[in-house]
Amino acid sequence: MNVACYLSDPPKGFETYKSMIVGLNTCRLAHSLRENPTIREDWIKDFWDNASAKKGDVIIKSKVQNKEVSVTEQDIREVLLFGGDASDPLEYTKEKVMEVLIKMSNEGSCPPIMKKLMHPYWRFLAHVYLVCISGNKSGIYKLTLRQTSGVMSLVAGWKYNYSKSVFDDMLANVKTINDKYWYKFPRFLQMILEIKYPKLPVTAKTYDVKVMNRMVSKQ
Repeated sequence: MNVACYLSDPPKGFETYKSMIVGLNTCRLAHSLRENPTIREDWIKDFWDNASAKKGDVIIKSKVQNKEVSVTEQDIREVLLFGGDASDPLEYTKEKVMEVLIKMSNEGSCPPIMKKLMHPYWRFLAHVYLVCISGNKSGIYKLTLRQTSGVMSLVAGWKYNYSKSVFDDMLANVKTINDKYWYKFPRFLQMILEIKYPKLPVTAKTYDVKVMNRMVSKQ
């Protein structure tokens, strides 16, 4: 989905989420959550329609508006301001994850984590992660062990390679690997392409970002 998230003060009656909003606004994902560029539909379609890579590659090559472009894990780290190092963990053991989940009053087991079994306060965090950061096309009701590791790393202050997580999701969607590819990570790709290739032709057709942002409120 990869929607943007407006992290303003919660409405009346939801003041208990104030501390969560403060945390999201100051965490290492803040920029990637809030940034809401104008998404050029032609750019995103060009990138995925022309993308090529093999399993295990560290670069995705493509063409956008007839210009050669590429995306790497380091591009994601620098543009989305995830920080961290390439050597940071990508997934923690279910035992380590469960230690934190139990303290969060989670009622389910792992993996997967069913969002509905989480305490409402933490369910909101999981929801934001799924619709804004993960590469899910649908299925925002449960988290894989890798996704849960990303969420728990925010809660517990663990090291985590968010850049590699996003890159791996992108790589798995390249049409030379997946013939059922779709136009994934439109917001992140727009941010990367604008920074790396500032002279790309500006096209008129854009995604309806209002609809994308409105989805964030649906838990």
